[in-house]
Amino acid sequence: MPRQTLVLRSAGVAAALATVVALSGCSTIMPFFGIQPTAPGAAGAAGSAGAGAGAGTTADSTTADLGANTTDGSLQFASVFTDMGSVHPTVDIADQLQLKLDVWTEQKTHDWTPMADKRFSFVIGVYDNKVPAEAPFDQKRRVYMSNITVTAKTTTVSGAVETAYNLNNDPLKITLDPEALRSEQGLGLLITSPKGGFQLESQQIGVVSDDTLGMMLDFAFQVSYETAPLANTYMTQVVHQYVPVAIFSEADAVAAKATPTPTATPTPIPAG
Repeated sequence: MPRQTLVLRSAGVAAALATVVALSGCSTIMPFFGIQPTAPGAAGAAGSAGAGAGAGTTADSTTADLGANTTDGSLQFASVFTDMGSVHPTVDIADQLQLKLDVWTEQKTHDWTPMADKRFSFVIGVYDNKVPAEAPFDQKRRVYMSNITVTAKTTTVSGAVETAYNLNNDPLKITLDPEALRSEQGLGLLITSPKGGFQLESQQIGVVSDDTLGMMLDFAFQVSYETAPLANTYMTQVVHQYVPVAIFSEADAVAAKATPTPTATPTPIPAG
C-alpha cells in the first residue's frame, strides 16, 4: 500500500499567523491515496454553553461507522479496510468542517491472521469547506486535538472479547512533527489543514485468539473547533471513527499464498 509522508513546512510560514496567535513551527500533512474518501457522516450537535472566549465548550460526540459496507460478500466480518488496504472515513464535526481519518497498512490485509504481526498507520486532518482550499489560512476555522484514544476489540467465534490494541495519549507527545503547532489556550495540537495535522505510523497489533473473526478499530479524538475564523472561541467534542478489519485463519493465508496469481498474456500488436 502507498505510504503517507509528513511534510514539514518552513517555520517562516508561521509568521502569517503572528497577529492571530503566537505559535511556533508549522507542518503540513500530505496524504496520497488512489481511493476516494467515503461520504461524510452526520454532524455532531452543539452542547451547553462554556466558559467564554478561548475556552472549549462541550458538544455531543460525533461518529462515523464503516461497518455497514463491504465489497466482499464472502467475508464473515464486514471490512472495508480489508477490501481496500486503506480507508478514508470523513465526518463533519460542525457545518462544513470535515475531519478526515486516513488508515492504511503496508502489509497485504488478507495476511492479517491471528498469529501475524499486524501493523497499521494513520493520519488525521480537518478541512474547512466553507472556503476554497487555497484560501488564506486566517479564513479557516482552527481545530485542535487534545487527546487521542485508539482501541481494537476482537470478535470471536466463542464470543470472548479481547483488546488487541490500546492507545490513549496527548497527541503533542507522540506526533511525528518536531515543529507541531499548538494552542496557547491548552487545547492541544493544531489539525486544521494545510498547516496542521497528526500522523502515527506502524502501530502493532500482536497475536489474538485463533477463533478471531475480526476486530473493530475505534478512533476517538477530543477536538476543539473555532466557532468562526479568528473568533478565538471554541466548542469541544469527542469524535469517533470506527474501522472494522477482518482476520483470516492461518490455513486460509497459507492456501492463498500457495495459489499462484494468474499472469495476463500480452496481446500482440498487429504489424503495420
